Amino acid sequence: MERGLYQSLIFLNGIKESKQQTTEITLDEPTVSRLRSQFYQELVNVDSSIDRAVLFLNEAGIIDSTTHMESVDELIEKFLIYKSISENWLDLFDEDQDQARMVYNTTISPYFRNQIIPVVSLFRDQVIKVQNVESQLLWNRLEKVDNYLKLLTLISILLSLLIAFYIYRSIANPLIKFNASVNKIGEGDLDERIYVNNKDEIGELADAFNKMAKNLKNRTIARDYLDNIIESIQETLIVTDAEGYIVGINKAGTKLLHYDKKEAIGLHKTECYNTEDYAECYEKNKGTEAVFEFGLISKRGNKIPVLFSESMLINNENEVVGQVVVATDITKRKEADKKIRDSLKEKDVLLSEIHHRVKNNLAVISGILQLQGYKTKNKKVIQALSESQARIQSMSIVHEMLYQSDSLAYIEYDLYVKDLIQAISSMHLNIEKNIDIITDIDSFSLDVNLAIPFSLLLNEILVNCYKHAFSDIEQGFIKVQIKEKDGYIRLIVEDNGVGIIDEDDDNDHGESLGLTLVDTLTRQLHGEYRIENVEEVGGSRTTVEFSINR
Repeated sequence: MERGLYQSLIFLNGIKESKQQTTEITLDEPTVSRLRSQFYQELVNVDSSIDRAVLFLNEAGIIDSTTHMESVDELIEKFLIYKSISENWLDLFDEDQDQARMVYNTTISPYFRNQIIPVVSLFRDQVIKVQNVESQLLWNRLEKVDNYLKLLTLISILLSLLIAFYIYRSIANPLIKFNASVNKIGEGDLDERIYVNNKDEIGELADAFNKMAKNLKNRTIARDYLDNIIESIQETLIVTDAEGYIVGINKAGTKLLHYDKKEAIGLHKTECYNTEDYAECYEKNKGTEAVFEFGLISKRGNKIPVLFSESMLINNENEVVGQVVVATDITKRKEADKKIRDSLKEKDVLLSEIHHRVKNNLAVISGILQLQGYKTKNKKVIQALSESQARIQSMSIVHEMLYQSDSLAYIEYDLYVKDLIQAISSMHLNIEKNIDIITDIDSFSLDVNLAIPFSLLLNEILVNCYKHAFSDIEQGFIKVQIKEKDGYIRLIVEDNGVGIIDEDDDNDHGESLGLTLVDTLTRQLHGEYRIENVEEVGGSRTTVEFSINR
């Protein structure tokens, strides 16, 4: 309310200070009409605040007080006068602004300071006093309620003690009988029964206890039967508690670990676990019910390899109360595996030696062909021997890669191709020509049955480029692209040479041994190939595609 009155005066002052409206209005200066609207809105807010204050005093029950009544009436009266003179002033402002400014300074502003502010301050102080009185009344009521609650609590405690004493006397004697019978059952006398004449809850409890004793006897018989089954199992079975101490072990377990049953009970499981050799494996798989290779340590210190699983033992309340361990001795299996690995190692050595010798024999044949080429002057014979030498060298590199690799059946073909391309480039080196080799090769592996024909195929295509593509060209390139996707290999060899020559122009090119081998080797790979001219670079392109999953 007080803030609204001040705000209304501020709006009136803003109207007073506003300049005479012209056709040019700035955006950051509120218009007179907007200030007038805000002024009226604040008068409405003040009026609403006065109504709320009167309602509060009515609810407090002290509005009839003469002092408070006079202050409320005075506040309302002065507010209405302020409202009336302000509205009249606004009308005067519309007619004569200079006269209105003078009236504001001599009438409205002094009236607000001298009449409105004192009565509002007085009213505010009275309302605060009323709030303090109401707060004190509420606090007194709370203190009375607190005292009542304390008294009721004391009475409840006394009644509870009396009821507890009565219940104790009524059930103490039957419970003594229960205790004696429970002790007998705990000592193993499962034929013990409780006889109580009561027909109340104690009698029902006695009947329930007798039924429990009968069921316990039946379950004990069933447990003995289950223990016999567990003892007959050939796998080691160990049961531990939640802390990892052994509480049960079958006959196979004591035999494997060379412990008596009494010696094993109470040992911590880590005393029998070979965590030194299998620490990482055990930490990864423990408690997961997975079966994994692990090791146990016997009483004599022997390390025993086993197939091992460890499961959590969970009770009916879904709480972990221990672990169940099942282990199978695999000592004989490990010995057999060692023999097989040793045998395979010997075979790998023999196969590696075979690849090495084949590679050496191919190198000898290549050398013989090279010597034969030195002794002849026929260019066609020299060329034929050189091509045969390149084919043999491509196979020799395959066997060399197999000999040097860890796997004797597969080679890293991307590494091999680079060596093969380098060897072919060196063989066809010509100081009068500058032929660049561009490669774009994916990383993949091929088995020997695909690697050798594919290598011969690549050799024939590259040799064909060197022989025919750049016969009248001194500067050029050969681009080799090998991509592997979804089990398929795609080879693209492209050059910027003279392109494909028709068979009628060069019958030797059209029916050459090289192209015949390309067709034969592609069929051997169960693939497809095509040779075409490339208009963009002016040369030829050979594309071969085949599957490696066959």
